[in-house]
Amino acid sequence: MIGRLQGHVVARDGNVLLLDVQGVGYEVEVTTVTLASAGGAPDTPVELFTHLVARDDTMTLFGFRSLVERGVFRVLVKVNGVGPKVAMTVLGALPPAELARCVADRDTRLLTRVPGIGKKTAERIVIELEGRLDDLPVAAGDLPAPIGREAEDAVSALVALGWRPPEARKVVESVHVDGESTEDLIRSALKRMAGHEDTDGSA
Repeated sequence: MIGRLQGHVVARDGNVLLLDVQGVGYEVEVTTVTLASAGGAPDTPVELFTHLVARDDTMTLFGFRSLVERGVFRVLVKVNGVGPKVAMTVLGALPPAELARCVADRDTRLLTRVPGIGKKTAERIVIELEGRLDDLPVAAGDLPAPIGREAEDAVSALVALGWRPPEARKVVESVHVDGESTEDLIRSALKRMAGHEDTDGSA
């Protein structure tokens, strides 16, 4: 099995990168997060840990930035109703630590924000992943510190608006004040982000 590739980007088609590895071209499907970090521009050096899925008529390579991310993918695809494509969508929306938090907190609401994940699938993920991430470095010691129910709800709301979970959590933590309502935190977070955008635009 092909477990790791190190080469240069030749071309990009959606979420599929064509990598030149010592003269051999490999098509690798990656998450949106990996795609953003890889860039996709020609000649960009890339290292990916891979998982090969072989079907009757196709063979697909899935690529990941880390062994941890690949490990979580391999756990996810064993959940009933979660195939490789859905698992990649989940990892594109929720980094391993955020997914581990969802499982630990039984937070199905955040999971249902992921395209293609309904309530029943979210419940299965939470139930079937319980205890199965313990051997990966995404367990409790690696999770972000809890920031309160109101703040967590604000993070979920921002994710629903299209923000990546790490960015949403970071900005909510930066404006978090004990006792504030979820609505106040959302407004403060949006103002903070608008301020950053104005600053970036005027630079």
